[in-house]
Amino acid sequence: EKHGLVHFSTGDMLRQAVSSESSVDNERASHISTIQNCMEKGLLIPDDIIIRLVLDRLRSPDCKRQGWILDGFPRTSNQARALQNAGIDPDTFLFLSVPDEVA
Repeated sequence: EKHGLVHFSTGDMLRQAVSSESSVDNERASHISTIQNCMEKGLLIPDDIIIRLVLDRLRSPDCKRQGWILDGFPRTSNQARALQNAGIDPDTFLFLSVPDEVA
């Protein structure tokens, strides 16, 4: 907030997608079902789905205008490459390594 950047958490985005399941088309409903299954099992969401969600959000006017902070993305090398391929080049990364027993 202090710097006016848009902060978005992939976890929050995924929970919101699952909660809005009733108001989406068939293609998105299929993705939401996959998201829900992965979340219930504690698995990573497939790259193609999470990449699409994140890139759609990064292309929104507020992110373009204000800048952004990604929370929980990228988690895989494919996700990082997808950012590059989309022409999105973050200028700063923070990598936090927190032991499971602390998190």
